[in-house]
Amino acid sequence: MKTEYHLEIYEQDDSSCVAASYESSTPFAGMNIGDAIHGASMNLSDTNKSVRIKDIQHIFWEIEGSHVAHKVCVFTEPLKQA
Repeated sequence: MKTEYHLEIYEQDDSSCVAASYESSTPFAGMNIGDAIHGASMNLSDTNKSVRIKDIQHIFWEIEGSHVAHKVCVFTEPLKQA
């Protein structure tokens, strides 16, 4: 059974608004709390601001007879400039 991978990055301090969404047939690279994400990655956002990861959640499901899915939900906060 194949696996689908999904990545959702949420707007800074707003978990109800998806700033970026990607799908892949291969896993995404590991991400960690504290990592920065460049604003150009925000393919659904009007602001395209760079953000910092503040939390990560994983969701798994299976569509019987079709595929297994793994979604990584990335919650963000503003990236403080040095």
